[in-house]
Amino acid sequence: MELAATVIRTTFKAAKLNTGTTYQFRVKAQNRYGIGPYIVSEQVVAAYPFDVPGQPGTPVVTSFNKDAMTLSWNEPSSDGGSVLIGYHVDRKEKNSILWQRISKGPVVGNIFKSTGLVDGIAYEHRVTAENMAGLSKPSKPCEAVYALDPVDPPGRPVALNVTRHEVTVSWTRPEGDGGFSITGYTVEKREMPNGRWLKANFNNILETIYTVSGLSEDATYEFRVFARNSAGALSAPSQSSEAITCRDDLEEPRLDVDSSYSSTIVVMAGELFKLEANVTGRPLPSLVWTKEGKELLDTGKLEIKSTDFHTVLTNKDSLRKDGGVFILTASNPAGFAKFTFNVKVLDRPGPPDSLTVTDVTAEKCVLNWLHPSHDGGAKIEYFVIQRRETSRLAWTNVATELQANRFKVTKLLKGNEYVFRVMAVNKYGVGEPLESEAIICTNPYVPSDPPQQPEVTTITRDSMVVCWERPERDGGSRLNTYIIERRDKTGMRWVKCNKRTVTDLRFKASGLTPGHEYEFRVFAENNAGLSQPSPSSPFYKAEDTIFQPGPPGNPRVLDTTKSSITLAWNKPVYDGGSEITGYIVETCLPEEDEWTIHTPKKGWTATSFTITNLKENQDYKINICATNCEGVGEPAAVPGTPKAEDRLLAPEIELGAELRKVVAIRACSTLRLFVPIKGRPVPEVKWSREHGESLDKAIIEITSSFTTLQVENVDRFDAGKYLVTVENASGSKTAYVNVRVLDTPGAAQNLIVKEITRDSVSLVWDAPLIDGGSRVRNYIVEKRESNRKAYSTVCASCHKSSWKIGDLEEGKMYFSESWLRNEYGVGLPVETVEPLKVSEKPLPPGKVTLLEVTSSSVSLSWEKPDHDGGSRISGYIVEMQGKGSEKWTQVMVVKTASAVVTGLTQGEEYMFRISATNEKGVSDPRPLSVPVVAKDLVITPTFKMVFTTYSVLAGDDLKIDVPYAACPKATATWLKDGIALKETTRVNAEASDKNLHLVIKEACRDDVGTYTIKLINAVGDASADISVVVLDKPGPPTGPIKLDEVTADSVVLSWNQPEYDGGCAINNYVVEKRDTSTTNWQIVSATVARTTIKAARLKTGIEYQFRIAAENRYGKSSVLLSETIVAQYPFELPSQPSSVEVQSATKESMVVVWEKPSTDGGSKILGYHLELKEINSLMWVKQNKQIIPDTRYKAVGLEEGIEYEFRIYAENIVGLSKASKLSEMQVARDPCDRPGKPEAVIVTRSQVTLRWTKPEYDGGIMITGYVVEKKEGSGRWMKASFANVIETQFVVTGLTEDQVYDFRVIARNSAGVFSKPSDTTGEITARDEVDPPKIELESKYSRL
Repeated sequence: MELAATVIRTTFKAAKLNTGTTYQFRVKAQNRYGIGPYIVSEQVVAAYPFDVPGQPGTPVVTSFNKDAMTLSWNEPSSDGGSVLIGYHVDRKEKNSILWQRISKGPVVGNIFKSTGLVDGIAYEHRVTAENMAGLSKPSKPCEAVYALDPVDPPGRPVALNVTRHEVTVSWTRPEGDGGFSITGYTVEKREMPNGRWLKANFNNILETIYTVSGLSEDATYEFRVFARNSAGALSAPSQSSEAITCRDDLEEPRLDVDSSYSSTIVVMAGELFKLEANVTGRPLPSLVWTKEGKELLDTGKLEIKSTDFHTVLTNKDSLRKDGGVFILTASNPAGFAKFTFNVKVLDRPGPPDSLTVTDVTAEKCVLNWLHPSHDGGAKIEYFVIQRRETSRLAWTNVATELQANRFKVTKLLKGNEYVFRVMAVNKYGVGEPLESEAIICTNPYVPSDPPQQPEVTTITRDSMVVCWERPERDGGSRLNTYIIERRDKTGMRWVKCNKRTVTDLRFKASGLTPGHEYEFRVFAENNAGLSQPSPSSPFYKAEDTIFQPGPPGNPRVLDTTKSSITLAWNKPVYDGGSEITGYIVETCLPEEDEWTIHTPKKGWTATSFTITNLKENQDYKINICATNCEGVGEPAAVPGTPKAEDRLLAPEIELGAELRKVVAIRACSTLRLFVPIKGRPVPEVKWSREHGESLDKAIIEITSSFTTLQVENVDRFDAGKYLVTVENASGSKTAYVNVRVLDTPGAAQNLIVKEITRDSVSLVWDAPLIDGGSRVRNYIVEKRESNRKAYSTVCASCHKSSWKIGDLEEGKMYFSESWLRNEYGVGLPVETVEPLKVSEKPLPPGKVTLLEVTSSSVSLSWEKPDHDGGSRISGYIVEMQGKGSEKWTQVMVVKTASAVVTGLTQGEEYMFRISATNEKGVSDPRPLSVPVVAKDLVITPTFKMVFTTYSVLAGDDLKIDVPYAACPKATATWLKDGIALKETTRVNAEASDKNLHLVIKEACRDDVGTYTIKLINAVGDASADISVVVLDKPGPPTGPIKLDEVTADSVVLSWNQPEYDGGCAINNYVVEKRDTSTTNWQIVSATVARTTIKAARLKTGIEYQFRIAAENRYGKSSVLLSETIVAQYPFELPSQPSSVEVQSATKESMVVVWEKPSTDGGSKILGYHLELKEINSLMWVKQNKQIIPDTRYKAVGLEEGIEYEFRIYAENIVGLSKASKLSEMQVARDPCDRPGKPEAVIVTRSQVTLRWTKPEYDGGIMITGYVVEKKEGSGRWMKASFANVIETQFVVTGLTEDQVYDFRVIARNSAGVFSKPSDTTGEITARDEVDPPKIELESKYSRL
C-alpha cells in the first residue's frame, strides 16, 4: 500500500496503523528522469515501547450525602513506563450490571466528587488509569454506599456507672439521622494510653445506653460510639469519653421523680396510670416496687419495666383495689433511697368487711359489718341490705340508705334458711356485695344441764344453807334463776323453798321443823325453761351445832383522847350456835407480845368499850374477842396501831336498832325520831324528805350529841324516808329512817271497765300506791245510776282486784266506784270517769261469701259481727228462701263462720242470709248479695304459683309442688323446653285434685331448662312455665378463643362466657398455655375476672396453644382450646399520609399540614418525614433532620418568589410508607392583608352594588385585582365575579328576589398570592328599596 508519493525529506511518519500489527516498509527515490529501485526495511510491530499502567487502588468513599459522594483511591503500582495522563471514574447502581462513565475527561489527581445521585440508591464506583499506552484495567469496585445525608455522630459518651469490671456509658442520639431512623449503635473501647480501638459490643445496641463488661480492674479506658441508620449509613465516631478507671466507687442511691408525683395521683376506674422515676448510684442500685409490704411482680395487668437507671410501673384497666401506696426502693451497698407514690382510683366501693350474723332467733337476727377497706376514692354515703331464702334466687331489699354498720332484721320465718348481703354505695355507684353464711332462723338455746349435787354447809334447828355448782352447759342462754326444793324424809312431796329469783350458788332454806331430816335438789332455769333436777343431796337433820364464836365484825376506833381509846365493833357473823355472852378487849405495845385485858373479869356485853389509863401519844395493838358458852372465840384486830391522842372526828350518826328498821306508827299519833350524833367539831344537822316533801309540820331539835324530829297528828302522807345529814370540817354523813304510818289506804289505781253485757259490767283495778302500812283486806264495790246521787253497795267484801256488777237494767247509764279497806279502816274511793251503758244483742255478721256451688249443695262463709253486743256469740242461724217464695226457712244453726247447705234442687234459685246469736238475742240477718242457682261449678284451669324458679344442688333431689284449681278435673301434661317430658325412674310427675308434683332424683345439668305445665279440661286450658336451675360447676367457655394484638412476647386472648354457668355467677377463669413442642401446661393466670387477658412473657418465634376453664363456687369446668399461634409482630408498613396542603406561607417559610395515614400497618406511627421540591427541579430535598411527631411542620429557608410543592412519608416500627400525593404549588411570598369589610351601597331585587377598601398591606407587590364571593342563606360560598375586579367596587347581578345573601372579597397581588377573605357583609335581602322623595334646599332659599 502506497503511503505517500511526495515525500521530499528523508523521514516520514506512517500513521493510521493498526496497533499490534506487524508491518514492513520499502522506500523508492524519484527524479525527473524516473523512479529508482526501492530499499526494504525490517519488520516492525505497530506498538508503543511502554505498557498501559497497572490497576488503581480500590476507591473509598470519604464523604457522602444524598446528592454526591467524594471518592479517593491510590495510584497504580506501575505507570507502564509512561506518565499517567489521568483517571476515568465509572459508577453503577448496586442492583445494576451497567457501568456508566461519569468523568467527562481524565481526572487529574486521585480525588473525585460523584454528583447527580438519586436519594436512597446504593452506588458502586471503580477507577481506570490512562497513560500514553492507553487505559489500565478497572480497579476493584468500592463497597456499595447509599446516597444519603450522613448520619451525625452521637453525643459524647458519659459514664453512668463504674465497677472494677464493667462500665455503663450513655450518650445522646445524633442530631441528624441522614433521613432514616437510627437502627443501632456500635461502641468501641481503647485501653489507655497506647491501646488500639476495639469493638466492645457484639450485638446491635438499640438504646442510648450500654454496659461494657470484661474490663480489667484499675485499668483506664476511653470509649466512643458509632450510629447506624436503617439505610445502613454509619456515622463518624463520637467524641471520645473521658478517661475512666475501672474500680468500685460507692455512691448512695438517689431517686429523681417528677414533681407531679408529690401529690396523690387520681385516676378513674378503667384508666391507665403510670409511675416512673430515674435512679442513680454506684454500684447500680437494685430497684424494688412494694405495696402494702408486699413486693410487686410484673404481670399482664401490672407491668414493671426497669433499666439500670430508669424504672416504670404501668397499671392497666385500673380497679378500686389497684389504688394505694406504692413504694419504690433503690438500694446498693452504699445505702438506700425510697419514694412513696399515692394513687387513688375513683370507683364504686369494694365489699364491706367482716359481715357477721349474731343474735339469731326464730324471727330476727342482727347483722354487723365494717366499712369497706376500699371506698372507691369517695365517701361511703350509705349501705344497702338484701336477703334471700336459700331456696330462691331472687334478692329482696331489707334496708336502703342505711347509715349505720349494724342492723336488726325482723319478720323472718321460723325454720327458714336465709342468706344476707350488704353493699356500700358512694357517688360512683353501688359496690360489690358481701354475702353472709347461710343461717337458719331457730332459737339458739335449749334448757340447760342440771346443776351439780347440792351440799348443805350450815345447819341450825330451823334452817340450812344449801350450796351447789353451776350446770356444765347453760343451753346457749343465760341462766335466769335457780329453783330449790326440799323433801322431808317422812313425806313424799317435794316443796319449793324459794319464792324469789336466786342467782347465787347458795341459798338459806328456813322454816324447817327441828329434829326432821331433809334432802334438797336444785333446778336451773334459762329462756328455754327448767332443766332436769340435780341429783338429790343426802339427808341432813335440822338441829343446832355449838362452836366457839367467830371474830367480831368491823372492829374500829370511835374516839381517842390523850389517855383513852374508844372502840366499837359488830356482833360476830357466826355465834357458834350459842348466844354471845360477852367480849374481851386487850392491848399490847407494838414492839411487845404481852397482852393486857382491859374489860372486867365478869365480861363486857356491849359492842363498844373505852380503854382508859393509856400513855399519851403511845401506839397500841388492840384485839377484840367474843365469848359464848363454849369459850373465847377468834380475836379480831383493830386495823393499824391506834394512838392515844386527841383528834378530830368525822361526823357519825348512830341509829338505834329500832330506827334501822321500819318505824311504824298509827295515824293521828306523834312521830318522834331520836338520832345520836358524834363529831368534832360539833357537826351541823339537816333534816329532809326523800322526794323533797315539806317538813312544815315537823318540830326539829338539834344538840351537840343528838337531834330529834317530831311530827304530831301524822297521816298516811307522812310516811316515807326521812334523811338526816351531819357535816363538819372532817366530812359529812347521811342516814335515813323509814317511817310507815298505819292508816286507812289510799285510792285504788287504774280503774277500768273490762266487759259490758246486757245486764252486767266487769271492772278491774290496781292496788293503791299507799296501803296505809297494812295489807289491803278487801275492796268495797258500789254502783249508782247516772241520774241519781246515791251509791248502793254491790259487794262489801271483794278480795280480788276485779268484780262483775250484775243485775243491771239494759240501756241504762251507770257509775261505779271502789273503796279499799285494811285493818285501820276504809280508804279513799275511785270512781269511773264516764257513765257506762248496758249493751244489747250483737250486730249482724259481716260479709257473706259464696265458696262453692254444686247441683245439690252450697258452701257459705261469713265474717264475725263487728260487735257481739257485749256477750260472746253463741252461734249463727242460716236461713234459705226459694225463688218465688216470701218465707225464710231456717236451715241450720252453726257455731263457726261457715256452713254447707245440702238437699237443694238442681237448677233452682235460692237466697241465703245469716244471723248471729248471743245470750242477748239474735242479730239482724246479713243476706248473700246475689241469688244462687244450684248447679255444678265450672272452673277454667288456673295455677296458684308460689315460685317460678327452683334451684337444686347437682346430685340432690328436686321436688316441685304446683297448686292449681280446675273443675271438672283437668288433665296435666309436662313439657321440658317445648318437648314432652319423658318420665323415667329418675323423673316422675304426679297429680292430685289440687296439686301437681314433679320429682327429679339426683338432679344433673341435663335437667336445667324451662318446664311447661299444661292443664286441659272441658272448660278450657292453661299453661305455666317453671325454670329449673341445677347448681353445678359451669360448662366450658364459649369459643372460639380470639387471638388479638399479637406481639413478639404477648397476645391478647378473648372468649365468651359459658353457655351454662352452673346456676350461679362465674367467679373467675383459669388460663393456661403450652409450647406446642411440649405437653406441659403452664398457668398464665388463675384469677381472671373478665373474658379477656393479655398473655405476656412469651418467647419470640415460639408456637403456643392456650386453654381456658371457667370456675364458680361449685367447681371448675372442662377446658376450651385455642388455635396455635406464633409469638411475633404482625405489623406492615403504614399507608401514605393524605391531604397535604400549605396552611400558611411567607417569603421565607411555609407551614405544611396533612392527615394521618388511613392505616398504621398495625404499629403505632412513630412520626413523619417531609420533602420539598422547587417547581423547575427534579430533586426532592428532605427538610427535617429528626422525625416529625405531629401532622404539621414549618419549612424554613425558602427563596422568595419560588414555587414549592411538598410530599410526606409516614414511619412506623417497620419502616417508611409510600410518599403522599403532592401538595399544590405554593409561592414563597408574604401574604397580603384582607380587604376591608364590603358594604352594600345599592340593593335591588336582582343586584347588589358592593364597595370596600384596599388591604392595608399588599405583601410587597401591587394588588392586581379582587375576587367577590356570595353565599345564599346557609349554603356554600360561590364565585360572584368571573372577571378580574380591578376597582374596589363591584355590582353583583343575577340575584333572586327576596333571597338572603352574604358577600365577601378576596384580594390578589401580581405574584398571584391571594389574601384571606374579608369580613362578610352580613345578611342582605335582594329587594327594591323604596324611599319617599326628598327635596333639599339651600338655606338661602328657605328664607321668606
